[in-house]
Amino acid sequence: MIMSDESQVPLDDESSEGMDSDVGEGSVGSSFTPGKPASAAVKILFVLLGTILVLGAIYVASPGETSSMLALERPGFDQEANRLMVTGYMTPFLMPGVNRPEIHDLADVRFASGCLVIGVTVGDSHRAYPLTTLLGSQTVEGEMGGIVNDRVGGKLITVTNDADADLTRVVCLPEGSTRKTIGLGLMGRGEGGSMMLTVDNETHFPQDAEEFPGLTNYPFERTTLKKWQEKHSGTDVYVGEYVTSDLQMESTLQYMTAPERVEADRVLKERNRKRKILSPGRKTGQASEPSGQPKVQPENQPEGY
Repeated sequence: MIMSDESQVPLDDESSEGMDSDVGEGSVGSSFTPGKPASAAVKILFVLLGTILVLGAIYVASPGETSSMLALERPGFDQEANRLMVTGYMTPFLMPGVNRPEIHDLADVRFASGCLVIGVTVGDSHRAYPLTTLLGSQTVEGEMGGIVNDRVGGKLITVTNDADADLTRVVCLPEGSTRKTIGLGLMGRGEGGSMMLTVDNETHFPQDAEEFPGLTNYPFERTTLKKWQEKHSGTDVYVGEYVTSDLQMESTLQYMTAPERVEADRVLKERNRKRKILSPGRKTGQASEPSGQPKVQPENQPEGY
């Protein structure tokens, strides 16, 4: 009797389809069969893979021991680079100081009585330099506003002020000097952003240098306009680019007393009204608080240098 080997007997189409669906269910291979939905196991696998990728990206982007180790490979490099990014790199350029300062009598100016000034006395002559006029920016004449070459009581002096470094220096020609001008100017910014000064447009030195070449320190007082006026009633005032009373008021609003502010608001409102009439399309608003003077109450400011 001949026995047939059932394992060698080919299955019909119906049997084959049944076997595929039964054996392949839950397997990875069946999920990639065209036209068939992915199995639950494959879905879980893809979710886990996506989670791993997201966690890996967060780990790489987060500062940790890895970034610390990279910094240790070049000691001091990151710290120095960050310091210069914040404080500024050396930037050489030439800009003359103010050489024709505009001076007005005290009675003709409208700066706030509480605004901070640099006061200089030469003999019987007194002059106040409001800090709001000594800003470290370029004037319309192309001059450095923080450097003022002046003559007080017949004596040549130069007032320098670096608002960012909160450093003021006043210098003059030494006794016996034959120079006719000081002519101090800006020759760029040093590392850290400090002003680099020059008297010959060739050599330079920082504003905080112990000595300026060919110059000597001159005494001054850092106080308020009101206190300076009380001590020196005959003083005059350097007005910088604030040549009109409305600009003087607007630049020192934050230092005004209540009565001064009422008057300033009236003057500025009238000015803006006239501007609107002359230029109907011009947008006007309330005067903004000025920036450029230290945010410190005048009474707490140190006097002297």
